[in-house]
Amino acid sequence: MRLDLTVVAATDLGRKRPQNEDSYAVLIPEDESERERHGTLLVVADGMGGSLSGEVASRLAVETVVHAMEQSRGADMIADLRHAIESANRVVHEKSLSDPELNGMGTTCTVVVIRDDYAWVAHVGDSRAYLVRGERIRQLTQDHSLVARLIERKEITREQARRDPRRNIVTRSIGAANEVEADVFKADIRLRAGDAILVCSDGLHGQFRDLELAEIIANGETDTLCDQLIAEANDRGGPDNITVVVAQLRNPWDAETQTDVDEVREA
Repeated sequence: MRLDLTVVAATDLGRKRPQNEDSYAVLIPEDESERERHGTLLVVADGMGGSLSGEVASRLAVETVVHAMEQSRGADMIADLRHAIESANRVVHEKSLSDPELNGMGTTCTVVVIRDDYAWVAHVGDSRAYLVRGERIRQLTQDHSLVARLIERKEITREQARRDPRRNIVTRSIGAANEVEADVFKADIRLRAGDAILVCSDGLHGQFRDLELAEIIANGETDTLCDQLIAEANDRGGPDNITVVVAQLRNPWDAETQTDVDEVREA
């Protein structure tokens, strides 16, 4: 089923970091047949490694994912996304080994493809993808981080994790090793008119409770939505780079294809 998407995106230095190590991309093929085959691609990466290496890692990862998806056939989205993530990991890792100044660099990478009334996701690290429906929100990705493990083991609560000094420690990243384990899946909920997909770095989601994000996205104006989210994150301290990509679905669809709002669970 065809979707009418409006996508807005922005990145910001934040208030504490000397350089922006986040990167992002939005790819909407101009040709209609290409859009039907490849869908709309959203990518966010948050680099790490110090100096300029984090910026290099995130940029290489995003560029490699975009190129791989452009070259893909589109027949098997799961396989295409897995190949794109593995290619990004190889490129970042090899660059890390080739330049002593970049040794040890890595990056998160969260990719969403919206095609027809479904979303496909590929994910490594602690950047996130969400589905927002009205003022309800569902986190589609699972953080690969130390505090996420501690929450799963019930050693800390979600509220404690928001303040934990270890919250920036990721357990998986692109480029850290010659192989990477990525979460790649088709989201188990059908999209419908009025939905929004949010992809963001932890510089955004780390400053908000999930329901606060949903409220802003549900009630904000599209043209100023990214500026509003970034400004609020900076007002709350802006401790990290902030990257926001929001895709809003505008097509009216037949009621038979719509899922009930209760399928989107509150965080």
